[in-house]
Parts: sequence; structure tokens; C-alpha cells
Amino acid sequence: MGVWGSGLLQSDDDADIAADLERIFGFPLCPSFSSLSTSPSPPAFNRALTAEKLDTDNLLSSTFAKILTPTFVPLSAHHKRERIAVVLGMLAMQTGARLSSKHMRALRMLRWTLPTIEQQVQLVAALDGYVNDGITPWVSGSKTFAETAQARGTDETKKCELGDEFWYSGLGHSADSPPTSDMQSTSCLSCGEEEENLFCCMRCKTARYCSKTCQKQDWSDHKIVCDFRDKIRSCPIPMNTEGRLTEARQGVIEDQGNDGNDQ
Repeated sequence: MGVWGSGLLQSDDDADIAADLERIFGFPLCPSFSSLSTSPSPPAFNRALTAEKLDTDNLLSSTFAKILTPTFVPLSAHHKRERIAVVLGMLAMQTGARLSSKHMRALRMLRWTLPTIEQQVQLVAALDGYVNDGITPWVSGSKTFAETAQARGTDETKKCELGDEFWYSGLGHSADSPPTSDMQSTSCLSCGEEEENLFCCMRCKTARYCSKTCQKQDWSDHKIVCDFRDKIRSCPIPMNTEGRLTEARQGVIEDQGNDGNDQ
């Protein structure tokens, strides 16, 4: 498969990192994504129980600290510890586990290590929008390999489907909130300010800033991933009269928001 999308958790390398994390913890953070999973229909995953395990005895926090230490040696030598930390953070948030404030800050500082603007704004959106209450999971905006392959064959004019590797905006969203339409950073990529009057980079239409000063300060990092886009990537979010998603994606969100069977 290699790489099937420009977002986070869309490569064999990330799946291998998830498998290494499974070996470190002794249990999977996302069985359907880890490269250790060979079954086309993985067993029911108890998200809440996994979050509870990560919260017990500060297991998640201590593992983060270990990975962020310069002397950390990855199980697979070619994996960089910065990438391992980001994958751990994203998978942990998808379980609803609590992340310490210092490790949330550390993840934000790792934004510049990510090779695409899509991955960068996905990480920032998760850090901005994650409830972090030990209960509410983050829903990924990245499609799996199978979902991406299926989407490639769809009509791009179909509502709420652009025929690419992302769900809706691609940013992801909290399980207790609806997804968004536009793939743009949810806060200033330089200072982290969240306000209504952010303006976007005129080249990539994805990065947003609160001031020209912040944009200038971030340019040395942003120019590496600033690919031209002729318009903002925007995907409609069809809702019914009760404000619920009308597409099958709602089932995925409900699965992440509810408990499963015991592991």
C-alpha cells in the first residue's frame, strides 16, 4: 500500500509505528490500523477500556515522556521519535484518553516536522478541538486505505464526498461535535490564537494566521509544505432536520463515541 493519502495515519510507516506502540503498551491503540492486524474484520474494539488503560498509573504520560527523550531508541530504527510521538498522540486522542498539558504543547511544537500541510492542520485541529476529558474521542478526518480506494471511484459531485482520502474537511472533529467543511487551520499556525478573523495563506489556502507578523514568522517552516491550491478544499456536510449526519459516516462516529465489547 505504501502511502494512500497526504494525511496522518495514511501510510504503511504509520501503521508500522502503531504496531510498535502495540508492542510497547502490550495492547493495541487501534487494531484496525496497526500493521499487526491481518484480519479484514478485526474484533470489536473497546475504545473506553483502552483509554482507561492508558490513564492508569500515568501509562500514557510516562510513555510520551520516554519517547520525547533524546536517548529514546525506536523499536524500528528508521522511525523518528518525533513521528512516533505524533502517531501516539493521534491514536490516543482517538481513544479519548487524557493527555497532559505539557505533552499537548510538545505535540504542537512538532507540527513543523510533518511533511504535508494536510498533516499539519490535522494535528493542530486535534489539539485545538480535543475535549481531553478521558471520555470523548477525536474522530479522524483521514480515510483508511479501503475507504480511500472506494472513494476514488465515486462521483466527485456527490454530496459530502470529494472522491479523495479525507472525510469532510479532513481535519477530524470531536465525537460530540459535527465535522466541518473547510480544510483550513483552526487557529493561527504561528501563535495558536483562535479567532474569527484569521486570514489564509493565498498560495495553499490552508494555513491561517492572525496577523502578517505571525505569517512572516512562520514562513521558514510553512514554505516547505506550502503547495499551490487554486481554492479552499471544501466538502458539504449534509444534515437532517435534527442536525445529525445523514451519511453512513455517522455510524463510525457513534462507534468511536460508545463503548465496545471487552478486549
